[in-house]
Amino acid sequence: MARYFRVNYGRKTVRPFEKNDINNMIVICKKNIADAELDNSLEKRYLWDRNYMIIVIGMNLAFRIEDILQLRVDNFKNGSVYTRERKTNKEQSFQIHPLLFKDINDYIKRNKLVEGEYLFKSRKGLNKPITRQRAWQIIKKLSDEVKVSYPVGCHSLRKYFARQYYEQTGDIVGLKEMLNHSSERLTLLYICLDSEYKDEKRKSFYLKS
Repeated sequence: MARYFRVNYGRKTVRPFEKNDINNMIVICKKNIADAELDNSLEKRYLWDRNYMIIVIGMNLAFRIEDILQLRVDNFKNGSVYTRERKTNKEQSFQIHPLLFKDINDYIKRNKLVEGEYLFKSRKGLNKPITRQRAWQIIKKLSDEVKVSYPVGCHSLRKYFARQYYEQTGDIVGLKEMLNHSSERLTLLYICLDSEYKDEKRKSFYLKS
């Protein structure tokens, strides 16, 4: 079911990130990484590199945030990713885009991560992942910095993938399977295809006589 964002009066459905907002969040991360390198701050550089990769993986793999946080170095091999969903206990194993695989490998090498280490480590404990709450704080801080005006949450990255995939391919059946949804209708609701989107699509559709 859809996650909700609590507001003063009632509740609003968490929405997918807009493309421009995602791009601006990535720019902020990259700028902070560059600043950390100039300051020779290894810790700051790692933290912003970590934030950057949470966004990159979140918007490309369509995993739930709890599954993203459980990813270790050894989940990525031979151009593939493997995971077992915490919510459903279902296994997922599939080839990922070569550029995404390279991004992840570069991140692993930059931060000297080894087999068994979590990709997104907490500073508390020897080898523990950050919590869902911490991931939400990271996402919320970045969304505030780019002045996002709609309700967002950890699910907004997964919804961003889903919305972009559907808009570019129209493959609702394949998307349903990727998200492990029970029906295409649920998937359409999940990606927030509201009346404004449908009106815009219909306005742009014309069959020549």
